[in-house]
Amino acid sequence: MFLTTFKKTGEILNTRNEIPPDTLIDPDGRVVAFSRRFEEKYAEELQEERELLERIAKKYRKELVLWDTYLWTVLGCVCIVACGIVPAFILPHDFTNFLQSKYGRQSLHLLLSFAVGSLIGDVFLHLLPAVWADNQVDRLTAGVWTTVGVLFCFMLEKLCATSESSQRRMCAILNLIANFMDNFTHGLAIGGSFLMDTKLGLLTTFSIVIHELPHEISDFAILLRADFNRWSAVKAQLLTAAGGALGACAALFFHIECTTNGASQNILPFTAGSFINIALAQILPELMKETDSRQNILQWMCFLVGIMLMGVLNQFHLD
Repeated sequence: MFLTTFKKTGEILNTRNEIPPDTLIDPDGRVVAFSRRFEEKYAEELQEERELLERIAKKYRKELVLWDTYLWTVLGCVCIVACGIVPAFILPHDFTNFLQSKYGRQSLHLLLSFAVGSLIGDVFLHLLPAVWADNQVDRLTAGVWTTVGVLFCFMLEKLCATSESSQRRMCAILNLIANFMDNFTHGLAIGGSFLMDTKLGLLTTFSIVIHELPHEISDFAILLRADFNRWSAVKAQLLTAAGGALGACAALFFHIECTTNGASQNILPFTAGSFINIALAQILPELMKETDSRQNILQWMCFLVGIMLMGVLNQFHLD
């Protein structure tokens, strides 16, 4: 409506400009001059009103897009949280008592073998390649942070683990810390992707969920090894999932698109180092005590399945 009025006003001005001021009707041009000033002022007011309406529309359009981004990001975080508690619902109801039997302990060792394989696969086929792929990341710094992650877990275990049971619990706690940081980077990726494009955010969320499912199963096995019951393990998994929500909130609040150099340069290598220590220094030595040849073969197969599965899922994640 305002645009049509503005065009009509322009046509009136153009018509008026064709009237010569020295006519018998207005020999000194004062009527035309007054009309010109009035209509120029009117045209300026129309232009200002149109610009104001455009600014208001742009503001509300931006707010609607932002709220849409918030809602999609919340949905992505819910998916990450769901991944952490899925293992609790696929295990038998009496799984805690089942673990006390010989067959139950052997089954737990198979899960732990899968956990070691998935952790190693996650480190060398996902986390570290993601760091090395970023040309802006200093590789020496990434190596230092990986070493810091290994030493951090080693020092905490030495300081706090005074018995075999305390060592297992410390291993579970360290794994929770590393997973919290890993989920934080996933939250950054989800929130940043939805800031860029809804379709990109959905694809990122789907790939992370597919990638995390086997990883969460291995995390659950580590918690069961530390004598966590089913619901204690669920609570611990929900705590690590809060890292994803925190990362998503950080991405939205600071308007971080996709990933950040800080996350690639510091958090991912530190997490990789923590996973290396947990897998090779804390879980694998216990599995090496197995003397049954059949069980050793099964553990080796679970170890390979964990590595290959993380490799395949990482290729899907990259695509």
